[in-house]
Amino acid sequence: MQDNNYVEAELLFKLGKLSAIVNDVEVNLVISKRPAQVHFEFEIEPTPNFKLFFRGQRLDEEQTNALVKYGYFISTGRRVHFVSSRIYEYLAIAFGDLPLSKLMKLLRSLRLEGLIDEFPDYLIEQLRESKKKQAHHEKLFVQSLYPYQEEGVNWLSFCVESGVGTILADDMGLGKTAQVIALCCDVLEKNHNSKILIVVPNPLLDNWVREFQFFAPSIIPYLHYGKYRRGVSSAFDEHNVVITPYTTMSSDITMFEEMYFDLALFDEASMLKNPKSSRSLSARRLNLGVTVAMSGTPVENSLMDAWALTDLVFKGFLGKQDDFKSRYVHSDLLETLNENLEELESSLRQITLRRMKKDVLEQLPEKLDIHTAVSLGETEKVKYESLIEEMQRDNESGGGGILPLINKLQQFTAHPALVEPTLTHDVSSLIKHSAKFELLMLQLDNIVQANEKVIIFATFQKIIDLIQGAINERYGILSGVIDGRTPNDERQSLIDTFSSSKGFDVLLLHPRTAGMGLNITAATNVIHYCRQWNPALEEQATARAWRNGQKSVVNVYYMYYADTIEEKIDERIRLKQQLSDRVVSVTDDKETDKQIMLEYLETLGS
Repeated sequence: MQDNNYVEAELLFKLGKLSAIVNDVEVNLVISKRPAQVHFEFEIEPTPNFKLFFRGQRLDEEQTNALVKYGYFISTGRRVHFVSSRIYEYLAIAFGDLPLSKLMKLLRSLRLEGLIDEFPDYLIEQLRESKKKQAHHEKLFVQSLYPYQEEGVNWLSFCVESGVGTILADDMGLGKTAQVIALCCDVLEKNHNSKILIVVPNPLLDNWVREFQFFAPSIIPYLHYGKYRRGVSSAFDEHNVVITPYTTMSSDITMFEEMYFDLALFDEASMLKNPKSSRSLSARRLNLGVTVAMSGTPVENSLMDAWALTDLVFKGFLGKQDDFKSRYVHSDLLETLNENLEELESSLRQITLRRMKKDVLEQLPEKLDIHTAVSLGETEKVKYESLIEEMQRDNESGGGGILPLINKLQQFTAHPALVEPTLTHDVSSLIKHSAKFELLMLQLDNIVQANEKVIIFATFQKIIDLIQGAINERYGILSGVIDGRTPNDERQSLIDTFSSSKGFDVLLLHPRTAGMGLNITAATNVIHYCRQWNPALEEQATARAWRNGQKSVVNVYYMYYADTIEEKIDERIRLKQQLSDRVVSVTDDKETDKQIMLEYLETLGS
């Protein structure tokens, strides 16, 4: 609906002439025959403001006020210049109440139409700096952050305070989880009644709970998941932080949309890159204040990924989906690359925080140990408990069969397909039946996008073969394998091929066969998929990549099932590392395995 002042001015414009009284004398004014091309300039200091220019000359205060109020101004020579209704709408926004989210949308629209020369780079950071805004999380957040993480939290805090959704797209291993937990602390310290929703992939539920225990132990998240969860929104009333998986958010969306959440965090947000998927549609139904998407891979396959994530956190910032697609997405990739993407890149920089390891190398250790608790799926949990009960019965009857049962349990935690031969071996089936395997694929997706190399340690030949097949199906590459089946004279050539290949590649290694003596510094990622019960074996395996000659930070991922013997093993290994106890036997340690398992069974009975 148009402003009445502008409607009246438009009528005068159609008359073609106009007279006015100037110093008691009637003078004729000449009306321009076409809308004036007004140009905008934006300044941050001393406060965000716009200046208007016409034909290279800045409009004075009187001209600006007339233009904003009536849609026209008078230039020298007594010429009246009108602007189009579209520019008049922009003027109303620019010189009205202008919260940050509204300002950013306006700047992008002006840039697209060529009405402003540039979208000021890193606008949010500049505004935050000018206002000296710092996050406050000292009361609830008990760990230390790297300087770049503190800067990240300050930036996120200012975004949330300003009502601007954003994407945290830091490189793998730079601690996105720590930063957003500090952000949660900041939000809750400012208003202890705030409600925060965190949506995560199913395998990471327990990991998020443990991360809160480590970084902010006084915040007890409510886990909304499983068959015993309450189906009413009042279940959230006594909780500030609610964690739920994507699957449950979708199935319980009617309940979720009854609640208002001040802040929503989406972990591994690339899972929402398809805007038509059920989980994306559900996410857009949530009643949210500010949204933060966490993704090390904000653009995976198409620029539409960028639109989907951006529209999730900041609706309408990149315009309508169809308009964006027609402008930036073409069937011919070369046509897309030939587009002028400078404006799009500038727009994305405004609401995306992305630091790469090379940007903050001086702040990082040479090796980043990333321990990830994996949540057992419902079916996996039943099977795991059944195996433990079988071990307890065996132990009560003398323990003669404990070693085969330990082996069976280790196979099961690698993948249920190792003990259930009827399971099919395609990627979707392997993911469906194993939360750890699902997490492995998520990690590999991130490594693919980073165009880095990875070595994966797994104990059983069958799981090595399953992983190799899945990688071939999903990424179209045949991973090299070094295990007991690999002749000695072929091992170095496999490493040489891996090291000389361009971009993403995978080597699958058995920790005993390939955990010593090999130099694989081309890899900057190490994944311990099957956990070794001997700390020295894992250290020696990691040292294939993290050794003299390595010029990059190495991410080392340790996966373990939460609330299982694997978690006890992970705790034991970490304790050994903390104590710097390196005197551990690397010989066959089945008896050690047996002792560890018997001690674990005793704790279950106590």
